[in-house]
Amino acid sequence: MIDKVQHSLPSGYTNSVNNIDGKLGAVQNGKVQQVSNSTEVSLSGDALALQRIMQAAKDAPDVRTDLVQKIKGQIQAGTYQVNTENVAAKLLPFMQ
Repeated sequence: MIDKVQHSLPSGYTNSVNNIDGKLGAVQNGKVQQVSNSTEVSLSGDALALQRIMQAAKDAPDVRTDLVQKIKGQIQAGTYQVNTENVAAKLLPFMQ
């Protein structure tokens, strides 16, 4: 990680990339050499799958209207029943 200090690195290592006249440069043997501006990133299959899952979650509606309508109808008809044991079981971990 970038916030960890590695004591075995040579002096000035953290300054290995500099902005010289608006161009990226790398310090090598005390001299600045220009570095290519192109960067390539390759993602693994798992990372791509995670990216697709995250996008699908973002695209999903916040409210499940079908379930809301079903429960709303049950409440209006007086047939909605709360399972108090399930509610208590889900609240119990927060009470301990």
